Amino acid sequence: MNPISEVTEVPVGSTVVLKCGSNDYNHNFLFWILNNNTIIGPGNDFNEKKFKYEVLSGKLHIHNVAPTEAGYYQCISKHVDGSSLSVGEVEMIVQSPSFSGGDAIKVAAIIISLLVLIICAVVYYRLKKEWNQYNHPVEADEEDEEKPDGEEIYNRTTTTISQP
Repeated sequence: MNPISEVTEVPVGSTVVLKCGSNDYNHNFLFWILNNNTIIGPGNDFNEKKFKYEVLSGKLHIHNVAPTEAGYYQCISKHVDGSSLSVGEVEMIVQSPSFSGGDAIKVAAIIISLLVLIICAVVYYRLKKEWNQYNHPVEADEEDEEKPDGEEIYNRTTTTISQP
């Protein structure tokens, strides 16, 4: 067996197609081995929603790539006369995004929290200012009071009931 190596870098969550480097005119695709423990190919149990392979070309499609799926993928092909096997190896490196969806949620939560704090502070300040107005009434200036030289007009109150 002669290993043929290739390196593929993919972002998290994407769909990747790994080419079978051992499949050619003299070799027919048999199966893929993932990280030396999972076999993807005819007659094997695997997650068919996650992994799909092409029988003729040997290409392996991996949907929604996760960081745990990084590693070495080996494509095994058999010589047409059955005399030998050929191995094509692909190292898949899964790149983590610098800013993920989880980070966006955290940033949004922080911004919303700050806005709520600012709104609460403004409401508190205005309510305190209004409340202080009732606790400390403002005294009228002397200019606003009646002048002593002016005449007061008032109705005399009576305590008797007048009958018609």
